[in-house]
Amino acid sequence: MNNQYTSKQKISICIPIKNESSNIKNMLDEINSIFQNYLSEYYFEVIFTDNNSTDHSFEIIKNLAKTNKNIKAFQFSKDIGKERSLFYALKKSSGDAVIQIDCDFEDPPFLIVDFVNKWKEGFDIVYGVRKKRLNDKYFFLRSIFYKFIGLLSQDHLPNNAGDFRLCDKKVIQAISVIDDHDPYIRGLISSIGFKQIGVMHDRGKRITNKSKFNLFTYINNALNGITNHSILPLKLATYLGFIIFFLCIVLTIFYFIHSLLFEKKVPGFTTQTLLILFSIAFNSIFLGIIGEYVGRLYRQVKKNDIFIIKDKIND
Repeated sequence: MNNQYTSKQKISICIPIKNESSNIKNMLDEINSIFQNYLSEYYFEVIFTDNNSTDHSFEIIKNLAKTNKNIKAFQFSKDIGKERSLFYALKKSSGDAVIQIDCDFEDPPFLIVDFVNKWKEGFDIVYGVRKKRLNDKYFFLRSIFYKFIGLLSQDHLPNNAGDFRLCDKKVIQAISVIDDHDPYIRGLISSIGFKQIGVMHDRGKRITNKSKFNLFTYINNALNGITNHSILPLKLATYLGFIIFFLCIVLTIFYFIHSLLFEKKVPGFTTQTLLILFSIAFNSIFLGIIGEYVGRLYRQVKKNDIFIIKDKIND
């Protein structure tokens, strides 16, 4: 380590990417500018984890690393998903504090200064809270998800907080020992305690390239978050099962008494039909919920979705 760094604290910047060739240099320039002008008392490393980009993203990082030894990068043999990619970067970090940020500029990089200042005040986790998001067609669904998972989860998960955050190294050390095949990073970090605070910001729109996330991806992430932090959906299936069972008993008694007192056709064909249809619907829904949890257990035990590091820089 250079002597100029021996008295400085180190900050790791973790950036998961996929096909971000037009943003990488701009993001790196922005980070360099922030540390030179506002955080000069620290030195930093930038860790890119590349989900097997099909453009020239990794080649660009390689070229930048020739003149910037602060860069580390890992390219996976396949797309392992943003959460696992980010988790790998966190485990590879070595800073006194670690900052997660996307490469699309939707989260303002300058907020890093505020994060570090809050960290200096004694907060172990500092997360960005989106008070406004420009041109977000999924804003309504996203808001519903945050409220829903807040109700279901046994842990406190802050509303409108994404992956943009700072964590002290002791937080990273605590989560690094967790062997989760399907991690939900923001929930995992929020659930382990430590002193936390949110910093409000307006989230902007992507400067270049298109988002890699679509409605299906958001739904998948939502299911991952819910099944990671709550078993209430399983309990709900049990409760509704007992309710339907009770209704069936009540209707059985009603039809039995009706048949004894009146010698005519027993009414209730519509009621029976609706009950059957509702029962089938509930069974299908809750079998799907159970399937999600069983699937998580299967993937966690089997661990057959392996990947390798196809290429790396300065590891």
